[in-house]
Parts: sequence; structure tokens; C-alpha cells
Amino acid sequence: MDPAPRRVWFLNLDADEELRHPGAVNPSAAMVDRCAQLATRLEGLVPPGDVWFTPGMSLPVARGLTGLAWSPTPHALRTLAKTGARVLDAPAWEALRAANHRSLSAGVGQSLPGAVFARSRAELDAALRAGACSGVWLLKRPWSYRGGGRLRVRGTSLDASGARWVEATLAREGGVQVEPEVARVEDHGLHGFLSREGEVTWGALTVQEVDAFGAWVRSKRADESLLRDDERARWELVKPRVVAGLRAVGYHGPFGVDAFRWRGDDGGVRYCAPCEVNARYSMGWAVGMAGRRVDLDGA
Repeated sequence: MDPAPRRVWFLNLDADEELRHPGAVNPSAAMVDRCAQLATRLEGLVPPGDVWFTPGMSLPVARGLTGLAWSPTPHALRTLAKTGARVLDAPAWEALRAANHRSLSAGVGQSLPGAVFARSRAELDAALRAGACSGVWLLKRPWSYRGGGRLRVRGTSLDASGARWVEATLAREGGVQVEPEVARVEDHGLHGFLSREGEVTWGALTVQEVDAFGAWVRSKRADESLLRDDERARWELVKPRVVAGLRAVGYHGPFGVDAFRWRGDDGGVRYCAPCEVNARYSMGWAVGMAGRRVDLDGA
């Protein structure tokens, strides 16, 4: 028998749309279906007996329960309040947006040759002119997700269509991540939890299976011997920088850091960490954090 529910979870897996387009609270039918499908594959995030729902589902009655959101956006907090749940103190909206902006990941450190977070057209053009090690640049919007919001650029300059894409992104989102497109060999994830008081709990490294577009498929715990010495040393540099970046913008709560191995033209395997920082729960968060003690109800 499942225990009595303690929490109600609003699994707003469309939260990135709201981050990129503040006020976007009406997901498409396709997005509603995708959220419902992904929610069943969260690999232990919601404890047995707890109540959960996704965008498009009827609101449960949750008086007396603690309300948690996949990402505590304004819409998510309003929705949880409608269920009657006790809604926890959440990071300020601007803190949440800043914590998920690619400039934060870039500030932790760029790991790919020639990679830069460009805040102007001049900075972006200068990066492109240097030439990508692979011959192809990958441009990413600051709040893109699931492999979307990207532009591939061959050569060292933009065509007319690419220029329009870049100008619109710079104006609307404050920058563009510029990095070479490389052959990814293996994707990793490291998850954590930052308390309101600033204390951090780290989980175990996970190996992530992703599809051809970079979207998550499943996660598993990594063997302790997986990392090379140089990769382990890279994480020791990255971890305190991630926490410092999240604290600096005023974020607290769950987070994850993506990384990957990639193969160069010479056949050598190199390491990119961080690839990006996600200041929210993530699909493999519960896998990496299993056995770690964190106070979700006091977040």
C-alpha cells in the first residue's frame, strides 16, 4: 500500500517556454501530450503515494499537502496555489531566469575550442571568423532546450537568414552561445540541490542516453571508475563555480549540470564540462540524487 501523500507535484515540463516567453502559459496540444508522456518516465522523482499532475490535466485537491513544481515559474506557483497546497518560498522570477540563462553556464567556463557567449553582433562575428575546429558552428539561444533554438553555421560568416536569426535572438534574449559542433561520444549529468541557506548537496554522476537531437531518453548511475583523471579534475573546478553562479543570482533549489565526451578530428576523446546548467529538476535528477538527504519541503 502506498503511503499517504505528503506532496503534490506540478510537473510543468514546458517551463522553458515560460522562461523564454514570460507569460506563456497556454501550451499546445502537442506539448501537453509530451509533458504527460515524459512525466511517466521520471525515474523516481515523485515518491510513491504523492500526487502529481502535468499541464492540461485537471487540478487535484491538495489541501494540507506541500506543493512542488518541476520549475517554480509564476504560472506553476499560481497553479499549485489553486490546488490548496502549501506553496513553498521560491526564487524570484528574475533569479530563476538568470539561473537558466546560458550566460551562467558560460561564466562557469567554456570547454570547447573557440566557444564564447556573444552579447553583441561584433563579438559573434569575431568568434565565427576564428573558424570552428570542426568546420561547423552551433549557435544556441540562451533559453533553448530539447535540442531546439539552434542554428548551424558553416564557414566563418552568416548568411542573410542567419543574420536575422542572430539579431532577433540578441535583441530578445541578450546573447548567443557560439560553439563548434562536435561529435559527442557520451553524455553525462551531475545533479545537486542548493538550500535557501546556500548549502549544497551533490549527487552521483550519471550517464545520459540522448536521441539524435540531444533530447534525454534515460539516465543511469555512472560506474565510479568511469571518469579519467583529467575529467575528474575538471569536475572539481566546475562544481564550486556552478554553486557560486547560482548563489550570485539568488537561486535555490534543484539543479543539474550536463557534460559530454567528444571526439576530435584526430580521434582523441576530450571532455566538455559544463555543457549547460539547468536550474530545476531534470529527467535524471532522482537517479543521481538517490540516497542523498535533501529537505525538499524546506526549499
